[in-house]
Amino acid sequence: MKVFTFKNTLRNFLFLVIMLCITTEINAQFYNKDYVAKIYIKKESEFFTFAATAENLTPTDINLRYDFSVYSTDDNNNTSRNNQTDRFFLKANEKKVLSTVSVNYSVDDKIVLVLVLYDKDDKPVGQDRIELIYENGYQRIVNEDVLNPKTAASQDQAAPQDGYVMDGLVVENTLTKAGRDFYKYFYSEYFNRGMQTKKNILIEEVPGRMRSTRISVKIDDKLIWQFFSQPKKSFLQSMAIAALDRCIAYLQQLQKQKDNTLTRY
Repeated sequence: MKVFTFKNTLRNFLFLVIMLCITTEINAQFYNKDYVAKIYIKKESEFFTFAATAENLTPTDINLRYDFSVYSTDDNNNTSRNNQTDRFFLKANEKKVLSTVSVNYSVDDKIVLVLVLYDKDDKPVGQDRIELIYENGYQRIVNEDVLNPKTAASQDQAAPQDGYVMDGLVVENTLTKAGRDFYKYFYSEYFNRGMQTKKNILIEEVPGRMRSTRISVKIDDKLIWQFFSQPKKSFLQSMAIAALDRCIAYLQQLQKQKDNTLTRY
């Protein structure tokens, strides 16, 4: 009788584990669908810098919460956790850097970084995870070839569905101080949002009406944003934000078209 009870208990336990795995896999399909969590990696001279980012793939503004955790496990399997959490506002088609953290190459602990985005009901809607292991005297990123955009691109690997694999440039072709200032504000916003794209973005300025000039923002000769310049700082900053928002929306549209084409194929 005890043996029978044990077998049933074991069977029930295995069934529960299988169901949990299936449920987790099903739920995972809904992560990074509308709101993308992505941890970007930058290698400095002595440490890694990890930037936790969030991207809104929808045409609607949203309030979300993020949790960015760093787990550190020593040789005795003692684990500590440092985390940053806060609510934030994400405009339609906006991409934002939420937080950054640095890890020294010489730290000999096992490091795991986890980023999770939650909606207003505290339901997870986006997630990303990166693991580091200590080998031969320095930290190494697990599956670094997949996580490193340059390496992945050189190996002709498929772009991840939750972000862009990019090496594009922001090219300046301006004539006046207003044009140069616009480029500076645009690129600053581009950098601060953690933008990456294979596409080159061209900022071009040509003579316009009267004493003003016309500034255009293009991707692959596709006109994304255009306006007549003014020297006022606040105006140029607002134009830079609006132009970048349009660029992000256009890049997201291209990515969706590519995903749909691959799905049909």
